[in-house]
Amino acid sequence: MPWQQPANYKPRDDLKHYLEGSAPKMNTPEMDMVIYWQWVHRSLAAFRKTPVEAWDELDMTPEHARQAIDRGIIPLEIYAEALARARL
Repeated sequence: MPWQQPANYKPRDDLKHYLEGSAPKMNTPEMDMVIYWQWVHRSLAAFRKTPVEAWDELDMTPEHARQAIDRGIIPLEIYAEALARARL
């Protein structure tokens, strides 16, 4: 069955706490999003990346993008980019 994007995407309510308190396994959508979150929201100013820079450097796979959307762990700030990747 082909992947279907959600009609009304909404990230999980506890996204910030989830991504800041999670210790995910390597090579998972959760690890991708924890790395993204650290780069954009938790790094010192000298090392901080913009959402666009972080998304580009993350280079998330289409499968991870689909899984991350399904799990509600994509921040709204990059949802359009993640959706485009998920459709590949």
